Amino acid sequence: MNSPSINIIFRQGLPLNMDRAKVMVETLHVLLLCALGGGLSGLILGSMSSILELVPGLIALVPAIIGMRGNISSAMGSRLGSAVHLGLVEEGISSKVAMENLKSSLSLSVYISVILPIFYTLTTIVLPFSLNPIIIAVLFMISILTGTTSGIFLTLLAFFIVRIAVKLEIDPDNITGPLLSTVGDFVTLLILFSYAAFIGGSFL
Repeated sequence: MNSPSINIIFRQGLPLNMDRAKVMVETLHVLLLCALGGGLSGLILGSMSSILELVPGLIALVPAIIGMRGNISSAMGSRLGSAVHLGLVEEGISSKVAMENLKSSLSLSVYISVILPIFYTLTTIVLPFSLNPIIIAVLFMISILTGTTSGIFLTLLAFFIVRIAVKLEIDPDNITGPLLSTVGDFVTLLILFSYAAFIGGSFL
């Protein structure tokens, strides 16, 4: 007989016994798509050499911003998956848990986006090269705008993925993290280079 806590955890209709075959079926297609998405992200990065030349130092921000977005969105996706199992997001994005996750994810995105160029500027002091104040200001604007914009998009995408997973009776923990990481890389690169082209073209 199942305990009351187990009944509460799986009251959303998600399976109680997740066997290996089901996990493989749910994750295999997603991981294949993620592999393709990673290749597309690499192609985007390779095709943006002119923008990287336009904004000196931008290449150093690319891995940091991509890693930040993947870490924040994946962590939020995991929290949402746990909240679904516990039946805490039945009201959708308007629920208290969902709104708290939304606020924390966006706050972290803005905070880290500000911290990244500060660390980068401090690094230039110790290393044998320097950037003029205009380039540093441009990097600040690119980092903050990219982090905020991609943060909003990926936060809403996380809610969408979890919602669809529940409707299809798929464990969101199996697909949310990989999808958010891959889509996050792809979208963040597009947003980053779009802002870099516009801001760099305007001020440099």
